[in-house]
Amino acid sequence: MKNRKRVRALLLCAAFVLMLFVSASYLVHHAGHHCSDDDCPVCRTIAVATELLRVLGILILVFTAASVAVVCRYAWHRRNRTGLPVYGTLVSWKIRLND
Repeated sequence: MKNRKRVRALLLCAAFVLMLFVSASYLVHHAGHHCSDDDCPVCRTIAVATELLRVLGILILVFTAASVAVVCRYAWHRRNRTGLPVYGTLVSWKIRLND
């Protein structure tokens, strides 16, 4: 089960990188495009690729910010030694306190 999740994650990352690479290369290849009419398929494809790169850039920014927030929260709890909320009691964990 763990292997399947890893393979899925790697495939998703590879598809993400491939999508970024193909969009960017298409934009570079057609950078000097001279449009001939109003309903140009190349211009529409350039607009879609530009929008895709913009949205993916925003997603990367959001996920990076969320990751930084989680790491900062964890570091704050470790510094204050409050720990994350844990459920259970010493009796339920079968811990004896011998004095």
